Amino acid sequence: MERDNLEKLRECSISKLTDNASLDNIGTLIDASHDAGFARGADRAIYLLDELAKRKLDARHCAILEYFKANAWAVKEEIAGDRGSWAWEHPEREHQIFALLRAAAHPGFIELDVIRGCQILTNRANQLNVMGRFIDAIEGWDAALRIIPKFAMAQANRGYGLKHYAGLMADDRERAILLLHAHDGLIAATAADAVYDSIYPVALAQRFADEARTYAAAVDLNRIRELQDFDAPPLGRSKAERKYRQWCLDRRLFLNPLNDLGPHARAACDDLVLPPLSERFDERPGVVTPPPVVGFFKQMKQEYASARFMLYEGLHDTKLHFSDLGVRLFDTLDYPMHSLAIERVRAAYRVAYSLLDKVAFLVDHYWKLGKIANRINFKNVWMAEGKPRLLDRFKDYPNWPLRGLFWLSKELFDDQLKHTTGPDARELHDIRNALEHKFLQVHEGWARPFMWAAPTSDGLGLSIDSDLLETKALRVVKIARSALIQLALAIGVEERARARPDTFIGSMSLFGLDDRRKTT
Repeated sequence: MERDNLEKLRECSISKLTDNASLDNIGTLIDASHDAGFARGADRAIYLLDELAKRKLDARHCAILEYFKANAWAVKEEIAGDRGSWAWEHPEREHQIFALLRAAAHPGFIELDVIRGCQILTNRANQLNVMGRFIDAIEGWDAALRIIPKFAMAQANRGYGLKHYAGLMADDRERAILLLHAHDGLIAATAADAVYDSIYPVALAQRFADEARTYAAAVDLNRIRELQDFDAPPLGRSKAERKYRQWCLDRRLFLNPLNDLGPHARAACDDLVLPPLSERFDERPGVVTPPPVVGFFKQMKQEYASARFMLYEGLHDTKLHFSDLGVRLFDTLDYPMHSLAIERVRAAYRVAYSLLDKVAFLVDHYWKLGKIANRINFKNVWMAEGKPRLLDRFKDYPNWPLRGLFWLSKELFDDQLKHTTGPDARELHDIRNALEHKFLQVHEGWARPFMWAAPTSDGLGLSIDSDLLETKALRVVKIARSALIQLALAIGVEERARARPDTFIGSMSLFGLDDRRKTT
């Protein structure tokens, strides 16, 4: 489109247009600005979308508006030439993530046509992946593929995401299996029956095919396909153990990157470990024990596994436990929940959430940030001491999974982000504070529709129904899992960056702890 026509399109008013016509006009402006590299057009589109948001739009239009806003910010990012930036704080990307999260969480999302829904989920996953939230990105691409299994852009971007995830793996087998699935995703995106959401250049599909051929040339894909043998090992000896492990697999709760590919039996173990660690001989003179980081991470894994099982028990135990007998309580006429089962859910929430601050403590120790120990938490470990700004060291730090941990902290503590990630991610920190320091009143979930008003705790803490607590507890456990995986992989990135081929290195072997010793 010629610049004069672009200017005319940019100057168009939407004041007399219907909601549908307004969105069509703004969408055209965004597309034309992208094609022409016209930054002023993108700015105008954002302004018009903000004006349109002041109207009483129906739910469907609200979701589309947020999607268009993300597209306008994507145009600004592309024009700025920052697509490959290592910046941890990136305004254009942040605005895209905010808008796409709002679109996906909006009640109007379910009213969108399936193509538009897949576009939103795919673009949201793409942005999360760029910022280092690759585990959540995979779940996002999978959500799009559950709607349209052959949606090409979700398949292709998932393939690229898995390829980069594979590049972080120290284990050859895990890296090869992730690369196999990356290849298969790119091939699926080039299939004759692949569903594209727009008319793309032929060169795009060719690029996907070329990338897939590169992976196929790097490894023997047929051999990997034979070796992956996902469903070979039994899930457990007893029916109870098999049921528990299947529950974990279905929710992707094992500390195993292969669980991110789906509920495959081969992933039903917590085999995540730290990479080989290096220390200078003068760091702990005279000490011949493994680095303390090893023991710290080992304990974090055990706490996670125990919290996960406590959550499972709390969600599935329907019998009255003898420990609850004789505990005198009063019925406060608001359908209160008091039992060992609900305490297990509460305890799982607390333990899983506490792991995030322990991740922060280990980040401070490993990266030698020099923080004041009793002030370290997952929110501030990335920030300058006592100031709301990112540490200079991390502003452009080239560590993808570590940047993802920073963005994980933003989901919990950034006021704008934590209120746009959907109901399962809201108020997580507030609930944790109530559990730890105040009063979290839990009510029977089935009874909420029959209560006269939403329960309150009269300023002593929070009130929540059991269904919502269970949803949020599962969310916190999944966040803890992501944090532990990303921490281990971030340390792996760092160890590879620190490696010096001309340095003399001694070695110390580590031995697995026999399961028979895991008793009191």
